[in-house]
Amino acid sequence: MRRFALLTAAFGLACVPQARAAFSGSDAGTAAGQFLKLGADARAAAMGQAARALCEDASAVYWNPAGLGALSYRSASLTHASYYQSTFYEFLAYAQPIDSILGRSRRELQTNQLGAVGVGVFYLNSGRLTEVDNTGAATGGSFTPQDFAAIVAWGAALTRSIDAGVGFKYVSSRIRDTAATGAADLGVRLRQHPWGVPYVLSASLHNLGGRLRFHKESDPLPVQLAVSQSLRPTRNISLSLDVVAPRDNRVYPAFGAEFRKGVGPNLAAAVRLGWEGRTRGSDLSSLSGLGLGAGLGVARFTVDYAWTPYGLLGDAHRFTLSYRF
Repeated sequence: MRRFALLTAAFGLACVPQARAAFSGSDAGTAAGQFLKLGADARAAAMGQAARALCEDASAVYWNPAGLGALSYRSASLTHASYYQSTFYEFLAYAQPIDSILGRSRRELQTNQLGAVGVGVFYLNSGRLTEVDNTGAATGGSFTPQDFAAIVAWGAALTRSIDAGVGFKYVSSRIRDTAATGAADLGVRLRQHPWGVPYVLSASLHNLGGRLRFHKESDPLPVQLAVSQSLRPTRNISLSLDVVAPRDNRVYPAFGAEFRKGVGPNLAAAVRLGWEGRTRGSDLSSLSGLGLGAGLGVARFTVDYAWTPYGLLGDAHRFTLSYRF
């Protein structure tokens, strides 16, 4: 526990230089690369994006690289999200333990002794927009804003109860011109079993470093510091709670719940509910921040769906196909 506290403190200190005037609603709009906040998979979206302490598959390359330390199999994940006004978002990730890359049997190495590596890409297309002049008149031209990021991550178990991980990403954003930069993610997790109940406490730091520069103006990436918890009070129920401090906005909570149960041989179903406080107080709608979803697992395949409302803007639908082998 003391070692985990020291690691958490180190991550907090690493964030200080970029967050002195941060974590305030007055800072909204002061960071570039906002697509980096969109999340990854449908399971997390349905649980209010409260997934940083839960993720132990390929999605950990986005949520918390320390989660790769719990990986004991190859994992692949593909997500498609359909947002309002013709905007869509894609996320693709793959991860596997390093010992399997080396071709060693599990008897030769302890599980996750070398950790696991993962790669991921995310892409946002905001649809074709009509170009107008300073009077609002159409010029006859159009453009399509696009954002892209790629990440390589590693995570491993440092002790029997502590995981740590790091990820490095390339970020590119295009409006009419293109800007690109690099960034890093850091994460640690503490795994415990109080009274025999699986419990995880994690801390993660996202999008550290780098600025996107368009012409002579540049803006920092949306650095986020998150402290997260997950609990499995029963075999079928998982609960999660995240507290997220973004550089460019106020601190907000997120929580999620999942009920998963086997319904037949090699068949399992899940229902999920969550809420994310990032949009609280906005004019979107009273349901803004809500997440609902379900999943179906068949053998090694899993299909997940999430629905999230955005009021007058419309609804978002996210689908994820995962495979473990």
